[in-house]
Amino acid sequence: MAERDESRHWGLPPQPPDDLIPPGDGRPVDAAQRTAILDWTVGQYVVTGWRVESRTPTQAVLVRGHPVNHVLHAVLTVFTCLLWGIVWIALAVGNRVERVVLTVDRDGQVQAVQGPG
Repeated sequence: MAERDESRHWGLPPQPPDDLIPPGDGRPVDAAQRTAILDWTVGQYVVTGWRVESRTPTQAVLVRGHPVNHVLHAVLTVFTCLLWGIVWIALAVGNRVERVVLTVDRDGQVQAVQGPG
């Protein structure tokens, strides 16, 4: 079974614009600039369909997809004499929840790590 291509794009965070990029002279980036870099990066992910699950000034957890409501589908399956079970199985097999953790280090670089799905 082939994986969807868009699920592989979580790993490389987009590069922030030049006015947010630190000078690269070895000095650590201040907290306000780290937050601005993370804000910009989170905004880029949100535009592509991710939503923010939690956020601190230097770290954000983003999630894409929704879990299946098994209680609702069980009730629908009982009331439709098991016919809804076909839909339920298809949703449970095809459902995918993805998480990515974005962290800005003291040099202003954004690191993306896949979280538990």
